[in-house]
Amino acid sequence: MACEQVTLQDVCELIVDCPHTSAKDEGVGYPLIRTPNVGHGRLILTDVHRVSQDVYERRVSRAVPRQGDLILAREAPAGNVAIVSPGIEVCLGQRTMLLRPDSSFVVPEYLNYYLNAPEQRDRMLRLANGATVSHINVADIRNMPVQLPSRGEQSKVAELLNVLDDKIDLNNRLNDYLLAA
Repeated sequence: MACEQVTLQDVCELIVDCPHTSAKDEGVGYPLIRTPNVGHGRLILTDVHRVSQDVYERRVSRAVPRQGDLILAREAPAGNVAIVSPGIEVCLGQRTMLLRPDSSFVVPEYLNYYLNAPEQRDRMLRLANGATVSHINVADIRNMPVQLPSRGEQSKVAELLNVLDDKIDLNNRLNDYLLAA
């Protein structure tokens, strides 16, 4: 599988840092994606904080997260990346970034799996700095190298890994159900 080396900014239409303010949990409304909500590949929406329409609109002024966008946790824990699923409207919490893959270059699901691969997560963590809490700088993320196979290969990899993730998710939910019974 021949790969082309590019940078993350080369394959993204948009890389946007979050607003550098925290938003209070209002209990209802739009999910506010904070670092604990950024899992390895998928958003974790259990116990997600929620914000009103007004707060949502302020938090999405730079970019409205949409299906196929990736959300990266810059801190605590640094390096987790999750994809925005179809049919969900979210906004960025503090210490997160939005990556919008350019689908003419990269399959968003492939990029999600690529960035969550142990080698790439280690690379991001080596970029992290900070005396008390490690954080990743936006410029370092923009310049992060990415190895891209052909779009056909990207699609095959993403489809296979997604099937496995769905199966793992189903098994985890079944285990949770059985433990609760």
